Amino acid sequence: MNTEVKDSIAARTILEWVSGERTDVRRIFFIAAEANPAGLEHVLGRDDAVLLPAGCSWVPTRGRVVTYTGQMLDAGDELFLNDRGVEVQDYLSAGFIEIVGPTAVRFFDDAGWRAFLDDADLARMTGVFPSSLIDPRVVLADRDMFAADRLTSLPHAFRLEADGTIGLGMQGIPLGNAGNWDAAVGNLVSKADALGGAVPPEVVHADLGTHPWLPRYLNATELIKMLQLDNGTAKIDGFGWSNFEDERADAAPLAADPFMLEASSGLVLADVTTRRRQLLTPLTAEIVSAIQSSSSMELARDRVSARRDIDEDAAARLCIDAIELLNVNLGLQNAQLIGSPKNLG
Repeated sequence: MNTEVKDSIAARTILEWVSGERTDVRRIFFIAAEANPAGLEHVLGRDDAVLLPAGCSWVPTRGRVVTYTGQMLDAGDELFLNDRGVEVQDYLSAGFIEIVGPTAVRFFDDAGWRAFLDDADLARMTGVFPSSLIDPRVVLADRDMFAADRLTSLPHAFRLEADGTIGLGMQGIPLGNAGNWDAAVGNLVSKADALGGAVPPEVVHADLGTHPWLPRYLNATELIKMLQLDNGTAKIDGFGWSNFEDERADAAPLAADPFMLEASSGLVLADVTTRRRQLLTPLTAEIVSAIQSSSSMELARDRVSARRDIDEDAAARLCIDAIELLNVNLGLQNAQLIGSPKNLG
Protein backbone atom coordinates (compact mmCIF):
# COMPACT_ATOMS: atom_id res chain seq x y z
CA MET A 1 0.00 0.00 0.00
CA ASN A 2 1.36 3.45 -0.88
CA THR A 3 1.96 5.97 1.88
CA GLU A 4 0.98 9.64 1.74
CA VAL A 5 3.42 11.64 3.86
CA LYS A 6 3.54 14.72 6.05
CA ASP A 7 4.99 17.97 4.73
CA SER A 8 8.26 17.57 6.65
CA ILE A 9 8.82 14.09 5.21
CA ALA A 10 7.85 15.29 1.75
CA ALA A 11 10.39 18.12 2.03
CA ARG A 12 13.13 15.63 2.97
CA THR A 13 12.17 13.51 -0.03
CA ILE A 14 12.54 16.51 -2.34
CA LEU A 15 15.93 17.26 -0.76
CA GLU A 16 17.05 13.69 -1.43
CA TRP A 17 15.80 13.92 -5.00
CA VAL A 18 17.74 17.12 -5.63
CA SER A 19 20.98 16.21 -3.84
CA GLY A 20 21.10 12.53 -4.78
CA GLU A 21 21.90 11.65 -1.17
CA ARG A 22 19.89 8.84 0.39
CA THR A 23 18.80 8.51 4.02
CA ASP A 24 15.04 7.88 4.05
CA VAL A 25 14.36 5.99 0.81
CA ARG A 26 16.14 3.62 -1.59
CA ARG A 27 15.14 5.12 -4.93
CA ILE A 28 13.16 8.16 -6.05
CA PHE A 29 11.06 8.42 -9.23
CA PHE A 30 10.10 11.93 -10.38
CA ILE A 31 7.07 11.94 -12.67
CA ALA A 32 6.76 15.04 -14.82
CA ALA A 33 3.40 16.61 -15.55
CA GLU A 34 1.59 14.88 -18.47
CA ALA A 35 3.90 11.83 -18.26
CA ASN A 36 2.33 8.37 -18.17
CA PRO A 37 3.88 6.35 -15.30
CA ALA A 38 1.60 3.30 -15.50
CA GLY A 39 4.42 0.91 -16.39
CA LEU A 40 6.40 1.92 -13.31
CA GLU A 41 4.27 -0.12 -10.90
CA HIS A 42 5.99 -3.48 -11.20
CA VAL A 43 9.51 -2.15 -10.42
CA LEU A 44 8.49 -0.18 -7.32
CA GLY A 45 9.37 -1.39 -3.84
CA ARG A 46 8.04 -0.41 -0.44
CA ASP A 47 11.18 1.61 0.32
CA ASP A 48 10.97 3.66 -2.90
CA ALA A 49 9.41 7.10 -3.30
CA VAL A 50 7.40 8.60 -6.17
CA LEU A 51 7.10 12.34 -6.76
CA LEU A 52 3.75 12.60 -8.48
CA PRO A 53 2.11 15.67 -10.07
CA ALA A 54 -1.15 16.71 -8.45
CA GLY A 55 -4.18 15.39 -10.30
CA CYS A 56 -2.37 12.40 -11.76
CA SER A 57 -4.91 9.59 -12.30
CA TRP A 58 -2.31 6.90 -11.61
CA VAL A 59 -1.37 6.19 -8.00
CA PRO A 60 1.16 3.46 -7.08
CA THR A 61 0.23 0.75 -4.63
CA ARG A 62 3.71 0.58 -3.10
CA GLY A 63 6.21 3.12 -1.81
CA ARG A 64 6.07 6.66 -0.49
CA VAL A 65 3.99 9.12 -2.53
CA VAL A 66 4.74 12.85 -2.55
CA THR A 67 2.33 15.01 -4.52
CA TYR A 68 3.58 18.27 -5.99
CA THR A 69 2.51 21.13 -8.23
CA GLY A 70 4.68 23.20 -10.55
CA GLN A 71 7.76 21.79 -12.30
CA MET A 72 11.57 21.51 -12.10
CA LEU A 73 12.68 21.63 -15.73
CA ASP A 74 14.15 25.05 -16.52
CA ALA A 75 15.89 27.83 -14.63
CA GLY A 76 13.27 29.82 -12.75
CA ASP A 77 10.85 26.91 -12.45
CA GLU A 78 9.37 26.21 -9.03
CA LEU A 79 8.00 23.06 -7.48
CA PHE A 80 5.46 23.33 -4.65
CA LEU A 81 4.51 21.07 -1.76
CA ASN A 82 1.32 22.76 -0.66
CA ASP A 83 2.52 26.34 0.03
CA ARG A 84 6.24 25.53 0.26
CA GLY A 85 8.28 25.97 -2.90
CA VAL A 86 11.68 24.95 -4.26
CA GLU A 87 13.09 27.06 -7.09
CA VAL A 88 15.46 25.80 -9.81
CA GLN A 89 18.40 27.97 -10.86
CA ASP A 90 21.31 27.61 -13.26
CA TYR A 91 24.68 27.47 -11.50
CA LEU A 92 26.04 30.02 -13.97
CA SER A 93 23.59 32.70 -12.84
CA ALA A 94 22.90 31.67 -9.23
CA GLY A 95 25.58 33.97 -7.85
CA PHE A 96 23.97 37.00 -9.49
CA ILE A 97 20.39 36.61 -8.31
CA GLU A 98 18.72 37.12 -4.96
CA ILE A 99 18.07 33.82 -3.19
CA VAL A 100 14.67 34.16 -1.53
CA GLY A 101 13.92 30.57 -0.49
CA PRO A 102 14.89 26.92 -0.93
CA THR A 103 16.77 26.66 -4.23
CA ALA A 104 18.11 23.75 -6.28
CA VAL A 105 21.15 24.86 -8.29
CA ARG A 106 22.07 22.65 -11.25
CA PHE A 107 24.14 22.70 -14.43
CA PHE A 108 22.36 23.36 -17.70
CA ASP A 109 25.39 23.28 -19.98
CA ASP A 110 29.16 23.12 -20.14
CA ALA A 111 29.48 26.82 -19.30
CA GLY A 112 27.91 26.25 -15.89
CA TRP A 113 30.20 23.29 -15.24
CA ARG A 114 33.26 25.37 -16.21
CA ALA A 115 32.13 28.13 -13.85
CA PHE A 116 31.77 25.60 -11.04
CA LEU A 117 35.33 24.34 -11.56
CA ASP A 118 36.70 27.87 -11.77
CA ASP A 119 34.96 28.78 -8.51
CA ALA A 120 36.35 25.65 -6.84
CA ASP A 121 39.89 26.46 -8.01
CA LEU A 122 39.53 30.02 -6.72
CA ALA A 123 38.28 28.83 -3.32
CA ARG A 124 41.20 26.43 -3.02
CA MET A 125 43.70 29.20 -3.76
CA THR A 126 42.12 32.10 -1.86
CA GLY A 127 39.55 30.79 0.63
CA VAL A 128 36.78 32.76 -1.09
CA PHE A 129 33.78 30.57 -1.95
CA PRO A 130 30.90 31.22 -4.38
CA SER A 131 28.10 32.92 -2.47
CA SER A 132 25.40 30.62 -3.83
CA LEU A 133 27.02 27.43 -2.53
CA ILE A 134 27.43 28.73 1.02
CA ASP A 135 23.85 29.98 1.28
CA PRO A 136 22.04 27.54 3.63
CA ARG A 137 18.95 27.70 1.41
CA VAL A 138 20.82 26.33 -1.62
CA VAL A 139 21.38 22.68 -2.54
CA LEU A 140 23.65 21.67 -5.42
CA ALA A 141 21.78 19.18 -7.59
CA ASP A 142 23.25 15.66 -7.68
CA ARG A 143 26.05 16.62 -5.29
CA ASP A 144 26.17 13.00 -4.13
CA MET A 145 27.87 12.04 -7.40
CA PHE A 146 31.03 13.83 -6.27
CA ALA A 147 31.33 11.56 -3.25
CA ALA A 148 30.66 8.31 -5.15
CA ASP A 149 33.55 5.90 -4.69
CA ARG A 150 32.53 3.26 -7.25
CA LEU A 151 33.13 3.45 -10.98
CA THR A 152 29.62 2.22 -11.74
CA SER A 153 26.48 1.52 -9.74
CA LEU A 154 22.75 1.01 -10.15
CA PRO A 155 20.88 4.32 -10.44
CA HIS A 156 18.73 5.46 -7.54
CA ALA A 157 17.10 8.58 -8.98
CA PHE A 158 14.89 8.69 -12.09
CA ARG A 159 12.80 11.24 -13.95
CA LEU A 160 10.00 10.35 -16.34
CA GLU A 161 9.51 13.07 -18.92
CA ALA A 162 6.31 13.91 -20.75
CA ASP A 163 7.50 12.20 -23.95
CA GLY A 164 8.13 8.92 -22.11
CA THR A 165 11.91 9.27 -21.79
CA ILE A 166 13.37 7.94 -18.54
CA GLY A 167 16.35 10.02 -17.39
CA LEU A 168 18.89 9.74 -14.59
CA GLY A 169 18.21 12.14 -11.72
CA MET A 170 17.63 15.82 -12.38
CA GLN A 171 20.22 16.29 -15.12
CA GLY A 172 21.57 12.87 -16.08
CA ILE A 173 21.70 10.77 -19.22
CA PRO A 174 18.64 9.07 -20.77
CA LEU A 175 18.19 5.52 -19.46
CA GLY A 176 15.43 4.31 -21.77
CA ASN A 177 11.71 4.80 -22.22
CA ALA A 178 8.57 4.15 -20.23
CA GLY A 179 7.97 0.93 -22.13
CA ASN A 180 10.95 -0.72 -20.48
CA TRP A 181 11.36 0.26 -16.84
CA ASP A 182 13.22 -2.98 -16.07
CA ALA A 183 16.10 -2.00 -18.34
CA ALA A 184 16.19 1.55 -16.98
CA VAL A 185 16.42 0.60 -13.31
CA GLY A 186 18.95 -2.15 -14.02
CA ASN A 187 21.24 -0.04 -16.19
CA LEU A 188 24.66 0.49 -14.56
CA VAL A 189 25.74 4.14 -14.61
CA SER A 190 28.89 6.05 -13.74
CA LYS A 191 28.92 9.03 -11.40
CA ALA A 192 29.64 11.34 -14.35
CA ASP A 193 26.42 10.14 -16.00
CA ALA A 194 24.52 12.07 -13.31
CA LEU A 195 25.43 15.28 -15.16
CA GLY A 196 25.31 13.75 -18.64
CA GLY A 197 22.14 15.53 -19.69
CA ALA A 198 24.02 18.84 -19.44
CA VAL A 199 27.74 18.02 -19.71
CA PRO A 200 29.26 15.12 -21.69
CA PRO A 201 30.21 12.34 -19.22
CA GLU A 202 33.70 12.05 -20.71
CA VAL A 203 34.28 15.74 -19.92
CA VAL A 204 33.09 15.27 -16.34
CA HIS A 205 35.27 12.16 -15.93
CA ALA A 206 38.34 14.04 -17.10
CA ASP A 207 37.67 17.03 -14.86
CA LEU A 208 37.04 14.87 -11.81
CA GLY A 209 40.41 13.27 -12.46
CA THR A 210 42.16 16.64 -12.31
CA HIS A 211 40.04 17.81 -9.35
CA PRO A 212 39.97 14.83 -6.96
CA TRP A 213 39.49 17.23 -4.05
CA LEU A 214 36.03 18.43 -5.16
CA PRO A 215 34.21 16.33 -2.50
CA ARG A 216 36.36 18.05 0.14
CA TYR A 217 35.52 21.41 -1.39
CA LEU A 218 31.78 20.76 -1.19
CA ASN A 219 32.13 19.63 2.41
CA ALA A 220 33.94 22.91 3.09
CA THR A 221 30.86 24.78 1.80
CA GLU A 222 28.78 22.77 4.28
CA LEU A 223 31.22 23.72 7.05
CA ILE A 224 30.74 27.40 6.24
CA LYS A 225 26.96 26.96 6.37
CA MET A 226 27.15 24.99 9.61
CA LEU A 227 29.34 27.51 11.46
CA GLN A 228 28.08 30.63 9.64
CA LEU A 229 31.65 31.59 8.81
CA ASP A 230 32.51 34.86 7.08
CA ASN A 231 33.31 34.19 3.46
CA GLY A 232 36.90 35.03 2.53
CA THR A 233 37.97 35.90 6.08
CA ALA A 234 37.54 32.53 7.82
CA LYS A 235 40.75 30.47 7.62
CA ILE A 236 40.08 26.86 6.57
CA ASP A 237 43.09 24.61 6.13
CA GLY A 238 43.52 23.72 2.48
CA PHE A 239 41.59 26.71 1.16
CA GLY A 240 43.90 29.69 0.89
CA TRP A 241 45.58 28.86 4.21
CA SER A 242 47.71 26.08 5.62
CA ASN A 243 48.29 25.30 9.27
CA PHE A 244 51.44 23.27 8.51
CA GLU A 245 53.88 24.24 5.77
CA ASP A 246 57.14 22.35 5.42
CA GLU A 247 57.16 21.50 1.67
CA ARG A 248 56.95 17.78 2.48
CA ALA A 249 53.20 17.27 2.15
CA ASP A 250 52.38 14.58 -0.43
CA ALA A 251 48.63 14.15 0.11
CA ALA A 252 45.37 16.00 0.68
CA PRO A 253 42.83 15.38 3.47
CA LEU A 254 40.10 12.84 2.80
CA ALA A 255 36.78 14.38 1.81
CA ALA A 256 34.97 13.47 5.03
CA ASP A 257 37.81 14.22 7.43
CA PRO A 258 37.36 17.00 10.00
CA PHE A 259 38.51 20.49 9.00
CA MET A 260 41.14 22.56 10.74
CA LEU A 261 40.21 26.20 10.99
CA GLU A 262 41.47 29.27 12.76
CA ALA A 263 38.77 30.92 14.86
CA SER A 264 38.77 33.80 17.33
CA SER A 265 39.06 31.23 20.13
CA GLY A 266 42.05 29.50 18.54
CA LEU A 267 42.60 26.44 16.33
CA VAL A 268 39.43 24.37 15.99
CA LEU A 269 38.86 20.91 14.50
CA ALA A 270 35.32 20.77 13.06
CA ASP A 271 33.59 17.66 11.71
CA VAL A 272 30.79 18.32 9.22
CA THR A 273 29.42 14.78 9.54
CA THR A 274 29.12 14.64 13.35
CA ARG A 275 28.90 18.44 13.80
CA ARG A 276 31.48 18.07 16.57
CA ARG A 277 33.99 20.86 17.28
CA GLN A 278 37.14 20.68 19.38
CA LEU A 279 39.58 23.40 20.43
CA LEU A 280 43.14 22.15 19.88
CA THR A 281 46.52 23.18 21.20
CA PRO A 282 48.99 24.40 18.55
CA LEU A 283 50.95 21.15 18.90
CA THR A 284 47.88 18.95 18.40
CA ALA A 285 46.75 21.08 15.47
CA GLU A 286 50.12 20.63 13.77
CA ILE A 287 49.99 16.86 14.31
CA VAL A 288 46.52 16.69 12.75
CA SER A 289 47.61 18.76 9.76
CA ALA A 290 50.72 16.61 9.28
CA ILE A 291 48.63 13.42 9.32
CA GLN A 292 46.00 14.73 6.91
CA SER A 293 48.62 15.92 4.41
CA SER A 294 50.81 12.78 4.54
CA SER A 295 50.25 9.55 2.65
CA SER A 296 52.02 7.37 5.23
CA MET A 297 52.42 7.25 8.98
CA GLU A 298 56.19 7.25 8.54
CA LEU A 299 56.06 10.56 6.70
CA ALA A 300 53.65 12.12 9.24
CA ARG A 301 55.90 10.95 12.07
CA ASP A 302 59.04 12.37 10.44
CA ARG A 303 57.38 15.72 9.75
CA VAL A 304 56.16 16.08 13.35
CA SER A 305 59.57 15.02 14.66
CA ALA A 306 61.35 17.62 12.56
CA ARG A 307 58.83 20.37 13.24
CA ARG A 308 58.87 19.95 17.03
CA ASP A 309 62.42 18.64 17.41
CA ILE A 310 61.29 15.49 19.21
CA ASP A 311 62.42 11.89 18.72
CA GLU A 312 60.62 9.64 16.23
CA ASP A 313 59.09 7.35 18.86
CA ALA A 314 57.45 10.28 20.64
CA ALA A 315 56.24 11.72 17.34
CA ALA A 316 54.82 8.33 16.35
CA ARG A 317 52.85 8.06 19.60
CA LEU A 318 51.45 11.56 19.12
CA CYS A 319 50.30 10.70 15.59
CA ILE A 320 48.67 7.46 16.71
CA ASP A 321 46.87 9.23 19.57
CA ALA A 322 45.55 11.90 17.19
CA ILE A 323 44.18 9.30 14.77
CA GLU A 324 42.51 7.31 17.52
CA LEU A 325 41.11 10.21 19.55
CA LEU A 326 40.28 12.83 16.92
CA ASN A 327 38.96 10.67 14.06
CA VAL A 328 41.45 11.97 11.50
CA ASN A 329 43.08 9.97 8.73
CA LEU A 330 46.06 9.92 6.44
CA GLY A 331 45.56 11.87 3.23
CA LEU A 332 44.65 11.25 -0.37
CA GLN A 333 47.51 10.71 -2.83
CA ASN A 334 47.29 10.35 -6.60
CA ALA A 335 43.46 10.19 -6.45
CA GLN A 336 43.64 6.96 -4.41
CA LEU A 337 42.20 6.67 -0.91
CA ILE A 338 44.95 5.86 1.54
CA GLY A 339 43.85 3.82 4.54
CA SER A 340 44.20 4.87 8.13
CA PRO A 341 46.94 2.57 9.39
CA LYS A 342 47.56 2.66 13.10
CA ASN A 343 50.37 0.15 13.19
CA LEU A 344 53.43 2.36 13.15
CA GLY A 345 55.85 0.52 15.35
